[in-house]
Amino acid sequence: MKVAPFQPGSEFSLLGLDIGGTKIAGAVVTFAATAPGGDAPRISLEASIPTGARRGGARVLADIADFAERQIAAASAAGTPVRGIAIASAGVVDVESGCIASATDTMPGWGGQPLGPHLAERCGLPVRVLNDVHGHALGEATYGAGAGARTALVIAVGTGLGGAAVIDGRILFGAHGVAGHFGHIHHPYAAGLVCSCGRDGHVESVASGSGAARLYAKRQAEAHVEGASYAAAAAASLTGIADVPESAYLRAPGAQRPVVVRGGRELKALVDAGDMFAREVFTDGAFALGQTLGGLANSFDPDVIILSGSLVHVGEFWMDALREGYRRDAMVGTAATPIVEGSLGSQAPLIGAAVHFLHTARRTA
Repeated sequence: MKVAPFQPGSEFSLLGLDIGGTKIAGAVVTFAATAPGGDAPRISLEASIPTGARRGGARVLADIADFAERQIAAASAAGTPVRGIAIASAGVVDVESGCIASATDTMPGWGGQPLGPHLAERCGLPVRVLNDVHGHALGEATYGAGAGARTALVIAVGTGLGGAAVIDGRILFGAHGVAGHFGHIHHPYAAGLVCSCGRDGHVESVASGSGAARLYAKRQAEAHVEGASYAAAAAASLTGIADVPESAYLRAPGAQRPVVVRGGRELKALVDAGDMFAREVFTDGAFALGQTLGGLANSFDPDVIILSGSLVHVGEFWMDALREGYRRDAMVGTAATPIVEGSLGSQAPLIGAAVHFLHTARRTA
C-alpha cells in the first residue's frame, strides 16, 4: 500500500509502535511542516499494553492489531488523524515485506508473522516495519545524540546487546536485515558461555544484563561457593537460555539462602551492596564491550558512538572500563571518536520508525 510523500508545509502524523518482548508501546508521532531532520517530531497519545509473548506470535499479532485500531481511533478523536503506521519490532525484519523473518525464544512463534501486511489489512493504512534496535538508532541519529552526524554507531546494551550503523541518515540493513547484531562478535571473556542465539563465545554473553548474570554464576561456581543446590543451578544457567531464559540462581557472598538474579538490575543491586564479584563482572563486561566498539570504530570510522540501554547507568566505573577497553583497540584515527549517551530514551524507536516510514514513503510513492 502506497502513501503520498511528505509535503513540506503541512503536518504529517503517524501511529508509531514499539514491539518488545515485555510490552508494546504506541504513540502518535507528528512531524512539523518541514522535512524530517528539522524540528523534532511531537509525541502524543502515548499508551502501552503487555506483550504476553509466551502466548505465541499469532496471539501477539492479534493484540497488536487491536491496540493499533484503538490508537488510530483515539488519534482521530483528538484531531490528529494518522496517515500510516510505523513499527519498530523485536526480531529480524524483512523491511521490504514488513514480515518478521526470525526471532529469538524471548518471543516464541514471532518469527514468520506477517506483521506489516496484517496491520495494513486490518487498519486500512500503509505500514512500514523495521527492527526495534534499528528504529532506536535511527531516532537517535536523526533527532537525538547523533543529530547532524554523517555516520553514527548506536549500541543498545540491556537484557541483550544490539546496535546499528546509520550512514547519511539511513540504516545499514545488510543483505538479510541482520546488520547491527554487534553482540554476536566473539570475545575471549565469553569463552564457554552460551549466547541468546545458542552459540557460545559472543560478547553479549558477558556485556549484556542477562549475560552478566550468567558470568556471575560461572565465577561464583569457580570460586567454590558452598551449597550443592547452588552449584547445580549455576551450572544449569550456563547450558543455554532455552532452559533458563532470564535467570541465574546465585548465592551472594555472605547470603544465608539463594537469591535470583535476572539480569543487570539485580546485579547492580549486589554492586550497591558491596559485592565485588558483581562489580568485577560488570567491569569486565564493559571492558569487553569497549574493545568490541574499538574494532567497530576501526571498521566504520563513525562521527559518534551512541550508547543506550539500562546498563549504561550501572555506574561511572562501568563507563570507565568501557572507555579503557575502547582505547585498547581503537586505532589512532578513531581513538578520539566521541562516545555519548542517547538522549531520546523510550521515544527513540517510535521516532526512528516514523523517520523510516517517511524515507520509504518518498521512495515508493
